[in-house]
Amino acid sequence: MKRYGVLIGLAVLFCFQPIFSGDAAVRADADAKLTILFTHDLHSHFLPDRVPKTGGGHATQGGYARLARLIGQEREKAPGRSLLVDAGDIAMGTLFHTEFREEAFELRLMGEMGYDAATLGNHDYEFLPAGLAAMLRTARSRGGRLPLLVASNVVFSQNDPRDAPLKAAFMEYPVTPYAVLERNGIRIGLFGIMGRDAADDNPFAAPVTFADIVERGKAVVDLLRNKEKVDLVVCLSHAGTKAVKSRSEDEILAGKVPGIDVIVSGHSHTVLPEPIRIDRTIIVSAGSYGAYLGVLNLDISREAGARVASYRLEKVSAEVPEDTGIAKKIETFKGIVEQRYLRWSGNRHDQVIAETAFDMLSPAYRQAILAETGLGDMVTDAFRYAVRQVEGKNHRYVHIAVTADGIIRDTFLTGGIAVADVFKVLSPGLGMDDYAGYPLITFYLTGEELRRMLEVQTSIAPIKHGAQLQVSGVRFTFNPHRVPFDRVVSVTVQDEDGAFRPLQPDKIYRVCVNAYMAGMLNFVRRASHGLIQFSPKDDKGRPVTDWKAVRVDADAGAAGIQELKEWVALARYLKSFPDRNGNGVPDLPEGYRNPDGRSVAVPSWNPVDLFRGAGWITWAVIAAAAVVLIILALVVWWIVRLASRRAKGRKPNLNSP
Repeated sequence: MKRYGVLIGLAVLFCFQPIFSGDAAVRADADAKLTILFTHDLHSHFLPDRVPKTGGGHATQGGYARLARLIGQEREKAPGRSLLVDAGDIAMGTLFHTEFREEAFELRLMGEMGYDAATLGNHDYEFLPAGLAAMLRTARSRGGRLPLLVASNVVFSQNDPRDAPLKAAFMEYPVTPYAVLERNGIRIGLFGIMGRDAADDNPFAAPVTFADIVERGKAVVDLLRNKEKVDLVVCLSHAGTKAVKSRSEDEILAGKVPGIDVIVSGHSHTVLPEPIRIDRTIIVSAGSYGAYLGVLNLDISREAGARVASYRLEKVSAEVPEDTGIAKKIETFKGIVEQRYLRWSGNRHDQVIAETAFDMLSPAYRQAILAETGLGDMVTDAFRYAVRQVEGKNHRYVHIAVTADGIIRDTFLTGGIAVADVFKVLSPGLGMDDYAGYPLITFYLTGEELRRMLEVQTSIAPIKHGAQLQVSGVRFTFNPHRVPFDRVVSVTVQDEDGAFRPLQPDKIYRVCVNAYMAGMLNFVRRASHGLIQFSPKDDKGRPVTDWKAVRVDADAGAAGIQELKEWVALARYLKSFPDRNGNGVPDLPEGYRNPDGRSVAVPSWNPVDLFRGAGWITWAVIAAAAVVLIILALVVWWIVRLASRRAKGRKPNLNSP
């Protein structure tokens, strides 16, 4: 455990325990009732979202003003016996999060809406530890009610000062490993965790790391049960559930830490119409973006523990009236965003810059199909277009643009596309200029390195769906039945004349990605067990050691580098489209309705297809398999021979008298 450093934990807890324990909380000696209201993965979606309706058309859902009204209605049904919690990723998803550090809109609104407790998700760290620290301090300095924050498996570095501001902010806010609240005579212990998958999605939390959820879960539950003597343990988990049970972290947690009564499961954006039961643990999940308010009604007794009396997900639909106070605050926040963040880009929050005659695929559907999409084609085409536009006469041809589908957070639906919609599609991250939004960077790879990078699509994306690649300037085929990390069959790259030509292993190609993709290189190396490695180079062939040096400059005439944000690149591209219907608004080309065949799976078990053009990985696997077979054959031969010798030794001597 030394490698984890010092865990902010029990010392902080003991310092602030009186704040959270309540006065003279009493154990439930008889049956008692409790209503847990819950959300997760709100991602700064203060305003309602437009979504496709079954059978056609669109509807609106979510929005904090309507969510607040629903919360109030549910509380009226359970006076004095309700608990409102959130399981992380409160931020990162809309233009409102651009003021995360300076205004802390998210925590302030949650406080006004009456949230009792929340935990932190991976996206809440995207402004780096110092940015999260600034947000916590801002929220506290503005006064007013704020939710308790619990984070049990955060581990601070022993010798890296970059997380020192966050460690101090955890003490000041405070953020504690657990909290104890009392409702209706019930002592409730709450703790929060970050799962492994979420931590892998969180390279910008460094040097902060996250301890194993089972190990920490056991330790905290032991404290809550045996020291705090709580009646109910609630885990606010940012780990998630998945269809593949062996990778469903919250189900694993429930199975290995039996003392948890309720897990509110965030991160995977799962909608659970019914709770998952693992022994006595109840797992609940309500999707994302405030589309639903989860309502879990429990009957609790000392003998039987917690029993589900009822469970439902209340849809936050257009029929729900708005809380006018929350709605007014959101409009005020919109003005602040326009004044501080959008002013430099010359855009307004609701400004329509393009329109589409067709719906593009939703993030959930894209993650399910694991394939190239029209939206992915458009986003990566936008990268190449915008780099060419800003570099002008000094442009050096970009052969290839690549992004991961997990970075494409939203979609475009039939109708007008506003600036806020464009930002939602490419919302994550912080630039190296300290402004919200990932910048575009370019570097060079050899053809062989490029082929290896495309293996992310073939061998990592099936396991981690967010790693699904979307590309521009390259077309490739792959056989999913070949040996992992050696599945790419053919690659062609677009030259400056527009023609696609076969990839040349030794040729140098210019590649454009966002900063997140660059930051995930270590994850790719780890996930591929070192089989996928490449060395990004600058235009002179030297290894890139500082990503700042290879950022795309949006204004070469200004001092320093003006980062070209990926969402701004997409907005520029949308504005470049022709107006086909004469209403003065650019129209999305019909060609983006469907993918155009940039990555194509060609499944085949034909031995010729399995081994044609195979690289060293395949031959190494074959050699290893051959060695294993030889060893097995020798073992079998030895066993047979030994058995034969023993049989001869036991054969009776017929010549004896």
